[in-house]
Amino acid sequence: MTRSAAAALAGVLAVAAFLQLTALGRAPARVSTDEARVAVQARLLADTGRDMSGHRLPPFFRIKNPLVPDDPNVTWWQPALFYLDAAALRVAPFSAATVRLPIALLAVLDVWLMFLVARRLFGSDWYGLLAALMLALTPAHFIFGRQAFDYFCPLPVTLAWLWCLLQAIESDANAWPAAAGFVLGAGSFSYITSWFVMPCYLVVTLIALGSSGRPARALAAAAVGFAAPLLVAVPWLWTHPAMPREVFADYRVKVSAPLVSRLDVYWDYFNPSYLFFSGGSNPMFATRRAGVFPLAAAALLPCGLWSICARRRSIARMILLVGFLFAPVPIVLAMPTDPKYFTARELAVVPFGVLIGVAGVEWLVAARRPAARVAAALLIASLPVQFALFARTYFTTYQDWSADRFDALDFAHVAAAVAAQDAAAPVPRVYLSDTLGEEKVVQWQFHLLAAQRSDLWSRTSYLHVPEADRPRIASGSLLILGERDRPPAGWSVVDRGATLVLRRD
Repeated sequence: MTRSAAAALAGVLAVAAFLQLTALGRAPARVSTDEARVAVQARLLADTGRDMSGHRLPPFFRIKNPLVPDDPNVTWWQPALFYLDAAALRVAPFSAATVRLPIALLAVLDVWLMFLVARRLFGSDWYGLLAALMLALTPAHFIFGRQAFDYFCPLPVTLAWLWCLLQAIESDANAWPAAAGFVLGAGSFSYITSWFVMPCYLVVTLIALGSSGRPARALAAAAVGFAAPLLVAVPWLWTHPAMPREVFADYRVKVSAPLVSRLDVYWDYFNPSYLFFSGGSNPMFATRRAGVFPLAAAALLPCGLWSICARRRSIARMILLVGFLFAPVPIVLAMPTDPKYFTARELAVVPFGVLIGVAGVEWLVAARRPAARVAAALLIASLPVQFALFARTYFTTYQDWSADRFDALDFAHVAAAVAAQDAAAPVPRVYLSDTLGEEKVVQWQFHLLAAQRSDLWSRTSYLHVPEADRPRIASGSLLILGERDRPPAGWSVVDRGATLVLRRD
C-alpha cells in the first residue's frame, strides 16, 4: 500500500469512528428492550462470570424476567454480544454509551475489513478505499452500528470470511480455507439466523474452492475449521437437549406458509422504494428519509450486477451476487411475525450490496465513453451529500419521533423521578404493576443500574394493582403503572411522565 493510500484509509477510518461514536449514549435517544436485556446480563457476567440463570460462562443466554426467579421463559440468545458488552463493562461505567460501544467499534472494524476485501477483489487500493467509504456512509450500516443489537454481529464475520475466502481461492496454502471455515463456525454464535446462514456460506466456500481447482484437502480444511468452534456447544446441548426445539418454537417458524406469500416477502426485500428511499417503516431501523443504501446505489447496483453477470464474471464476483440474493432467504424460510422490511434480519445484504456497487463504479470507469466516467464521479461525489442530509435527520427529528418505539414508558425519566422521591423521603418499596412484562422490567433495571441506584432495584417487586390497598404495603411506597392500569385508591400521583408514578398515602 502506498503512503497516500494508507493516509486515505486512516482518514476513512477516522470518519467512520467519528460517525459511529458521536453522541452514542444519546442517539438513539432511549435504550430499547433488547439493549437492556443484553446489558443487565452482561453486567452480571462481567462481575461474576455467570449469567442471570447462574450458569458460568455459558455458550447461550436465556432471557428471563429478573423479578421472577422461576420464570418459565425459554427464549435463548446467542452469546457474542453478551461477551463483548461484558468486556466493555470491565473497563467502562455502566451506561447506554458503554453498552453500545462494542457494536460501534465493530462498525469501524467493518470499514477496515471492507477495504481489505475490496482491495483483494478489485486489485486496487483505491477501489478498496471507495468500498470502505461507501460502507461507512451506508444508512443501514450507520443506524445498526449505533445500537446494541446482535443483528449486527454477523457483518464483521461475513467480511472476514470473504477476505479469507478470496485469499484461499488464490493461494495454495490450506491455512486460508481453514481460516475461512473457522470464521464461519465462530460466527454461528453471533446471531440466531447464523446457525442457518453460516453453513450455507460454508457450502459456498466449498463450491468456490472446488471450482477454482483447489484440492480436496483444502475443502477438508475448510470443513474442519468450521466444525472446530462448534465443539464448544456440544457439552451445553448435551445437558440442555431441549434448547434447539425451544428456539425453533420461540421464533415461531412457520413451516406451512404458502409459497406465494414467501415469494412476495422475498421480492419486497429488493423493492427499490425500500432499498433506496424509505428503508422500511419500522422507526427503530430507518428514518424513512433514506433507504437501506444511499440513493446513488440505485444506479451503481444495476451497473455492478450487469458487470458481474455479463462483463467480468469470475468465481469471486459471483459470490457477491449469491450473497446479495441470499440475504432475505432466512426470513422467507422462517416467515416470522412481521416478515416484510425487517432490515435487521437481512443486514448481510449491506456488504454484498456495497461491493456490487463498487463493481458498478469499476464498470463505469472502464467504459470508453467519457459520460460514463463523469456519471461515476458524480455518483461518488453525491455520497457524502446524501449522507449529510440523512445524518441531519437522524440526529434531530428522528430521535424525537422514534423515541417511543425504543421505550414507550421512558424509564430513564421514571428512574430519575423515583430517585428524586427517594432523596426527598426514603421509599420503603418500589412496585411495578404486574402488567409490565419482562421487557419493561429490564428497562427499569437498566436505568437504575446506570444511575448507580442498585439499592432501588433491590427494593423493587411486582404488585397486582387491584390489591394495592392491602395493609401490608408501607406508606410512602411507590407504584409504577402499566399503560392499561387505572390508578388505585389511596395512592397519589407524584410524576406524570409517559406513565404514572404513584405514592402510597
